[in-house]
Amino acid sequence: MLLEHNAIVKDLRKVDLRFASCYPNLYRSAMSSLGFHIIYDFLNSREDIYCERVVYPTSKSLETGTYLKEFDIVSFSLQYEQDYFNVLSMLKNGGIPLNKEDRNSTHPLVIAGGPCASSNPLPMSKFIDLFVVGEAEVILDELLDKYLELDDPRNNLESFLDIDGVYLPDHPVKMVTVPDLKDACHPIRQVVPETDKKEYIPAFGRAFLLEVSRGCSRGCRFCMAGCIYRPRREMPIKELFKIAERGGHLTGLKKIALIGAAVSDHTKMEELCEGLHEIGFQVTTPSLRIESITDNLLEILKQSGLKTITIAPESIWNVRKAANKSITNEMIENTIKTAFKHSLNVKLYFMLGLPTESQNDIKYLGGYIKELISMGQRKNQVRLSINPFIPKPHTPFQWEGFNLEDLKSKIDYINSIIKIKSFKIENPKNALIQYVLSMGGQSLGDVLERSMNEKISVKEWTELAHKWDQNDTLPWNNIDVGISNTFLKEEYNKALNGDLTPWCEEFGCYNCGACD
Repeated sequence: MLLEHNAIVKDLRKVDLRFASCYPNLYRSAMSSLGFHIIYDFLNSREDIYCERVVYPTSKSLETGTYLKEFDIVSFSLQYEQDYFNVLSMLKNGGIPLNKEDRNSTHPLVIAGGPCASSNPLPMSKFIDLFVVGEAEVILDELLDKYLELDDPRNNLESFLDIDGVYLPDHPVKMVTVPDLKDACHPIRQVVPETDKKEYIPAFGRAFLLEVSRGCSRGCRFCMAGCIYRPRREMPIKELFKIAERGGHLTGLKKIALIGAAVSDHTKMEELCEGLHEIGFQVTTPSLRIESITDNLLEILKQSGLKTITIAPESIWNVRKAANKSITNEMIENTIKTAFKHSLNVKLYFMLGLPTESQNDIKYLGGYIKELISMGQRKNQVRLSINPFIPKPHTPFQWEGFNLEDLKSKIDYINSIIKIKSFKIENPKNALIQYVLSMGGQSLGDVLERSMNEKISVKEWTELAHKWDQNDTLPWNNIDVGISNTFLKEEYNKALNGDLTPWCEEFGCYNCGACD
């Protein structure tokens, strides 16, 4: 059974537009996504709009049980490439033709936003009418106003191109973001699920989601979010306390989950955690940057209820340098020791297959992981998550390829020496598919559509795994996310040479283009 508190109910006779906000993944993930809450709160603040939520695997809204075909606009949040298959399933089961060319004026306008829509929406362009490139608060009001102005929005899609951040294939677009986070949407009356079913419990449990910052400027060369959402922007601490107190009052929640790409880089992180603890909140956070962790911060987090910290060593030192991850082995080990001193568990994230990584590096990595595990003072005090490296658009590593057999060999080796139950690693075939969908163009629409009725072989996915050259015109070339290709090429060459680029917030501007 699922009971939701704070879900919004409106009189359908008093709204001009019905909007379906679709999350193409399970409810647990949807309700852990602050972006999903933001869309819901932002749009329902308008009296003329009723935004309802639709979450995979269903194609009916949670609020009224309405099928997708009955809405005016159907919007998908594209957080992960693997969710593309779920989007097609939701469209089909919701009564909407998959191919946008098969739709007419009686069908909803289908739009999509989120990180994947901003970085490379081309593989989904056969199915999506319009893409939102950037942060929703800057774009959606104007997009909905335009929809309401037009007599036949579907046959006037190019009218939407007057709006900054709206993308149609073959039309250049510049990504738009909220310059000052005080102007962003901060949902206070968040929807809170009450359930005894594990599959409906959000990843952070019963927690109020508090957005601390957006973007990251550390410069990890594999990180798409760290490249496309520059510069880093943070909320003033006084505003965060106000939002937390109001949110706690309206939801009844006593736990705060700090949200942001670089939460622990907030300039007043310790003061924030200490203040939230003092006013009665437990505090949790998805992950912490090793560079930002202090003894005092861990003590504060422990006192406020945190039991496990998550950090990302990624690999061994030589490979970390290529990825521009400037944390040393000593820093990693000291952080783990400090966590243990406070009786905290530690979860470690690693990657396999980063550029410059050799077979000898993998052997060294296996030994190093075993050393870190052995630091644990009790069973399962150290847990692992190891993921394949997958090149992403708009990053210095967008010119890297993907070798399935090489990855399988590395996974087999690591599996053979790491023998703990808490260890998990992504299926290499899924990583291959993600690579193809991350780095491909419009032609992948046909493959995605075929996948609805037949199994696409590993051989075919491998044949589709195209490696781009620095002289190629990339599929996402006319999407300007603010970071220049010249800078990305310089960073890629530095990676191959093992050269670091220090953090711009401490060492000065490198003219990446994001702050222009």
